[in-house]
Amino acid sequence: MLYSPMRIGGLASGMDIDQIVSDLMRAERIKVDKLYQQKQVMEWQKADYRDINLKLRSLYNTSFDMKLTSSYLKYKAIGTMNDGTSFDKYFAVSPGSGAVPGEYKVRVEQTASYARLESSKPIAKPLTGDVLELGEDGKIEISEGKFEVTIDGVKKEVTFGGIYQESDINTLAADLEKAINTAFGWQDDENGNTVGIKRVKVSVTDDNKLAIEPADGFNKVQISLSSVKDDEGNPINDILTTLGFKDGDSYRPLNPHTSLKSQLAEDIGEGTISFKINGHQFEFGSSATLQMIIDKINTIPDVGVTARYDALTDKLVLVSKETGLGANIEIVDESGLFKALGFENTSASGQNARIVLNGTIVEKTTNDFTISGIRFNLKEVMEKGQEATFRLENDPDAAVETIKKYIEIYNETIDLINKKLSEERYRNYPPLTQEQKKEMTEKEIELWEERAKSGLLRSDPLLDRIVRDLRFAVTSVVAGQPAGMKSLADIGITTIDWREKGKLHVNEEKLRSAIAKDPEAVMRLFNADGENTSQKGVATRLYDILKGGIEDITEKAGGGEFQIYDDSILGKQIRDLEDRISSMEEMLLRTEERYWQKFTAMEKAIQYANQQSMWLASQMNMYAGY
Repeated sequence: MLYSPMRIGGLASGMDIDQIVSDLMRAERIKVDKLYQQKQVMEWQKADYRDINLKLRSLYNTSFDMKLTSSYLKYKAIGTMNDGTSFDKYFAVSPGSGAVPGEYKVRVEQTASYARLESSKPIAKPLTGDVLELGEDGKIEISEGKFEVTIDGVKKEVTFGGIYQESDINTLAADLEKAINTAFGWQDDENGNTVGIKRVKVSVTDDNKLAIEPADGFNKVQISLSSVKDDEGNPINDILTTLGFKDGDSYRPLNPHTSLKSQLAEDIGEGTISFKINGHQFEFGSSATLQMIIDKINTIPDVGVTARYDALTDKLVLVSKETGLGANIEIVDESGLFKALGFENTSASGQNARIVLNGTIVEKTTNDFTISGIRFNLKEVMEKGQEATFRLENDPDAAVETIKKYIEIYNETIDLINKKLSEERYRNYPPLTQEQKKEMTEKEIELWEERAKSGLLRSDPLLDRIVRDLRFAVTSVVAGQPAGMKSLADIGITTIDWREKGKLHVNEEKLRSAIAKDPEAVMRLFNADGENTSQKGVATRLYDILKGGIEDITEKAGGGEFQIYDDSILGKQIRDLEDRISSMEEMLLRTEERYWQKFTAMEKAIQYANQQSMWLASQMNMYAGY
């Protein structure tokens, strides 16, 4: 059936048909609104149940942790080096629950390391000039003049000149190096004292050429040479030419994203770049970039090596992914790439960590390992004659903090449930309909719904059973425990006021004393297992209760782990209400259409009567004239 959303009524009758139908439908909608309100109440209940279930799950997970020995048998290490200083510089120690209290002597002889290979010299080509030309007298004569040097964007004028024998080219290089560095603030004196830093290194190649590059230990940045020019832009001297360079020559750091071959100081030929690392074959075209090579090495997990380019030192670094003697790097340099990259060695191995513990040598492949329940983390090798001594003792404070946090979560859980069980129910505040919300402000809606949501789980039998079971579990005696360790009250965990409805309070001093006296008895009070409830520890009881409670609430309100379809009781009831609402909405549309049909028929009848009346009136007026 089709329903027209556009209707115009009252033209003949003069009545506000739209308002009349609206008022009639408001009365008809009361039943549907009640279903909407029932559905909303159920959805609020469902949300409340799920909030409680989240809290129960938190306590459930913590109860599982409290069943573990490590939550109670906690130790601390107290000791120093043999010279009285702290051993933290050399290793850290973390005793586990399986550690044995006592005295331990430790000497760190070796830390575990990765296998590592790297370039022995920078990769990028130095700025190399032409062969120095000798005069007829066999000398290199450089008329004193100026040229400009730009280092990392900073430009300075350099004054240089002198006469050098062919055998003094190294002296020429040293003087040029000094002149450039002096222009950038470096100074030295006769006693070898220096001020500032060296930025540039100048050397002589085998074929008597000057080579300029960043100084050892200085960042690899661009270095440019330029002539000092007159007003017309012409060089005022030919000092750069005499030194074998041209105006605009520059040293550029390696760019890992451009062709590697064109940037290497040594030639690697025109053919394929090929090599093996740990038996894995790699092949690249002659135009390959360094980044391409690095990425390929890093994308093959079985190689067991991580490659990276260190732009600061202009070197390629290869490091094994594991530490220890089993970590190896073996390179077969088939095309000479690694030789050109400055690698002097093509193989390397890692080393094991080694300590002497109470006179026994222990080796491990990593610096983080566990021995006899004690976790060691090695940091640095000790010098000869150094030794650390520490003593493992019970750490009641750590166990107290663990138990306190557990009790806090327990209290938060039962407080939440007790609040929902005792919350006031305001039955005069049902959920608001959409029509009602339109007539209210946001603040009024908020205050109304605050009361409408209150008390939806008041005196709920499911929650009441869970909280009663929890309270009984923490207050009853644990069978098989020694005297003075049979209940939580014996170790200082008690209730104080009945109005708190089971909230626990911790007497820290009494708890600490009990743990110091017999930590294993305190542990069993919480995590003991048995054939029946009386033999089980408090945490074990709570774990079982919470598991059942979570399942029951999930069955009632849904929200279980990995649940795709809500098959809970409330979920089914809500879907049933949605079906009923859908049917009633369809029925309301039909009812509204029926009302409109009746009023439309009335309008037509009135209009027809009006037409007849007008015809009779016109006839009577016509005959009245005779």
